[in-house]
Order: sequence, then structure tokens, then C-alpha cells
Amino acid sequence: MATSLPSLSNNTGTLSAAGVGSGLDVKSLISQLMAVEQRPLTLLDTREARFQARLSALGSVGGNLTSLQTLAQNLGGALTSMASASSGNTEVLSAAATASAQPGSYSIEVSQLAQAQKLVAPSGQASLSAAIGSGAATTVTITLGSTSGSAVAGQYASATFSPDSSRTPVTLTLDGSNNSLAGIRDAINAAQAGVSAALINDGGTTPWRLSLTSLATGQSSSMKITVSGDASLQSLLAFDPTAPAQNLREQQPARNAQLSVDGVPISAATNSVRDAIPGVTLGLLKTTSEPLTVTVQLDKARLTSTFTQLVNSYNQLNKAVSGATAKGAVLQGDTVMLGLQRQLRSILGDSRLLADGSVNNLSQLGIGFQRDGTLALDSSRLSLALGSNPADVASLAQALGERLGDSLALLLGPEGAMASKTSGLNQSIRDIASQRVNLQNRLVTVQARYQAQFNALDRLLAGMSQTSSFLTQQLQSLSNLK
Repeated sequence: MATSLPSLSNNTGTLSAAGVGSGLDVKSLISQLMAVEQRPLTLLDTREARFQARLSALGSVGGNLTSLQTLAQNLGGALTSMASASSGNTEVLSAAATASAQPGSYSIEVSQLAQAQKLVAPSGQASLSAAIGSGAATTVTITLGSTSGSAVAGQYASATFSPDSSRTPVTLTLDGSNNSLAGIRDAINAAQAGVSAALINDGGTTPWRLSLTSLATGQSSSMKITVSGDASLQSLLAFDPTAPAQNLREQQPARNAQLSVDGVPISAATNSVRDAIPGVTLGLLKTTSEPLTVTVQLDKARLTSTFTQLVNSYNQLNKAVSGATAKGAVLQGDTVMLGLQRQLRSILGDSRLLADGSVNNLSQLGIGFQRDGTLALDSSRLSLALGSNPADVASLAQALGERLGDSLALLLGPEGAMASKTSGLNQSIRDIASQRVNLQNRLVTVQARYQAQFNALDRLLAGMSQTSSFLTQQLQSLSNLK
């Protein structure tokens, strides 16, 4: 910031009262001396202006880096944004595609949705908080797996049960502290056994009934519940589909989704079916009454636009860096600026951005550096690459986006080179402000000293003038006596 000279104190000026002052121009003399004393303030202003200019240039480069970072994120999502899949009826079936999906039209039929098993107690309890049974320690083991056969009126007969080897059975303990209906519900939910417990009020005289639902859909998520201990808790909770009778009733069996793609039957544990059509995820919402069509298309225009924006964004950044580091510029020779420029050029010019695939560098897409350091895009070569190897182009875009994104995150992060450079410049500006305050305080003292010295000189000269006048008068008097 520009600094004005401190004003002189009110008692300065020309002391020229008749018979007292010497006529010495004290104010002018002090002003001239203080102008010399304050030259260091002008030097501080000049230094601060240079630091502010560097900070401004750094901010311009940082803004361009942030724009490039956004484009890197868009490139990193190329595999999920390049292809699109549409369903003939989105209320029945949804479809989402990645870049690996091949263009085409597929006929889909859904005959059954995946569902979770639900078990409900056949009779209710009068109270949520009343104890059930004696309170003796009772172990409850919940096992998930596949049940063969079909339940009649919620009961299985002659069924078999195959535990799911990928899921470990979970055992919990019920005793006098949690053997109420609410306590049983909470204990089952806390056990994280892949089962959700809830209570249902049927409005009767004993309204509260326990309901258990598997958290996962699919036929391998059927429940087997064994109870060892209190007989009342056994009669409430035990459910073994292989036993002659079960105490809980099955209200909804565990089922896989059943569908067909172009007539090929497919079974899935969930209603989100991946890669039945490679690169496509189907969301099953309802069963179909007639075949639905899923169409997969590649969005080449979006990727072309993203690459074009990348070239333009890099060129804007390159212009900002080159301008700031040119001969005589505010950041001439700055190692941070030149380093980030080399780093980005190395990434964009890497001949092996992608190890696999037929497209593994930007030059194969018609993107390359010119003699002046800018990037250029040959749209015809990019269009040709997208036409022949769209999935590989999208994979390259993702690899480039991830690599650029990682590099830019380090540069722009709180511990990165840009933050460090900015912090250093701001600290230099703060240091100058502190030096300015100290210098201004010193100048006030210097001015006061000059003021005192010249006032003393003025008084001395005034005294000498009076003495001179007296002596002149005496000499004239002596001359008249002759």
C-alpha cells in the first residue's frame, strides 16, 4: 500500500515574530529532511507491490488449475458417462450402462422379482414390556441359507435347509434383562445377524406380534432359527424349516429374481442385475406382461466435448504460466510455476497412459503438443478412434482423468506447492506491513528530534541576532561621542 509522509507537528513553522525569531524556515527544513528519512517507506511500498503482483499472478494460475481439475474429474467418470442405456418402460425396468456396453437392442422379460423372507409370530402378546418365560439364559442362533420346498399356510413339510457358507451363523442371548417382546426385538437388531426385527399391532386383545425380515433378498437368505433354553422363548422364536412344524409362520418366502434376456433365462439374488447384458445394470421394478426393449447407445459427443474442453483448459493454463514466468514478468524463473508446467506436460504427453488396450496415449486421439507448447486437437482422428474403439478411448480418458486428478490434488491441496507459495507471499506482505509500522514509529521520533533541534537553533540564532543588534548600537554610540 502507498504510504504518505507523517505530518509535521502543529508547533512547527517559521518563527519570525519581531525581535524574537531568527527568520529560519524550520517547517521547510524539517520537511526536506523527513523526505529523505522516509525513502525506506517508498522502498517498502515498491516491494509490497511486487509481492501483490506475484500473488495476483499465482491466483490466476490457481484458477486455471482448478478448472483443469474439474475436467479431470469429468474424464475420470468417462466409463460411466460415455454409454447410455434406455428402457422401454422405466416404471417396470431401469437400465444404466458403462462404456464397456456394446450398442444394441435387447428384449427383456421379468417373471419374478427377488424378495426377502418374512416370518411372523402366529399369536400376539398383550404387552411390549412384560417378561416372556422364566428369564433363564436362552441362546438364539440365526443361520441364513437356502430352503427347498414350498410352505403351506406358512409351514414347511419335508423341506431341506442348506446354510450359506459365506455367512457365519450369529448367536445371541436372552435372559431376564431382555426377555420382553421389545427386548427381544432390540437384541435381534443389535446382533447384526442379517435379520431385521419389528413389532406389529394387529388391534386385538393381544395385539403385539413379532416380525422378522431378512435384510437381503434372494433364495439363499432364508432363515433358520434355533432356540436353546426357556420353553416359552422356544415356542415364540424357533423356526426350523426341516422340523415337522415351525413356531413362526412364513409370510413371504425368499426368492431370486427370474428374467430372460433375448430368451436366455437368468436368475439373480437381487433386483439389481449386473452384466446380464455386459456393461449394463438392470433395475427390476415390476414383472412384465410383455417383452420390454433395452437400447444401448454410446455418447461419443460427450467425450468429444470433454477432450475439447481439456485442450482449451490446458492452453489457458499454459498461457497464464508462460505469461507469468516470461522474461521480466513477476514470476520469471519461478520454480513452482515451471515445475507444474513440466509435470502436466509429462502426463499429457505420456506414451503409455494406459498399459492395456489398443488406445493408450493422447496422440492416437489426435491430441498433441505444438512447438509453442500448446495442445491441439485433430477432431477427425478423435472421431475415427471413437468409431473404432469407443470403450478403449473411454478407458484412456478415465486413466488420464485419474492421473491428472491425483497430480492436481497434490498441487492444490492444503500442503501442496500452490498453497505453500501463496502462504509465503502473504507472509512477506505481512512482514512488510510490520516493518512499515516500525519505520513510521521511528520517523515520528526522528521528526520530533529535528523539531527540537531546529527550535533550539532558531532560539540561538535569535539570541545572536539580538546581541549583534546591541553591539551595533553601542558602536554607533561610541562613534557619536567623537
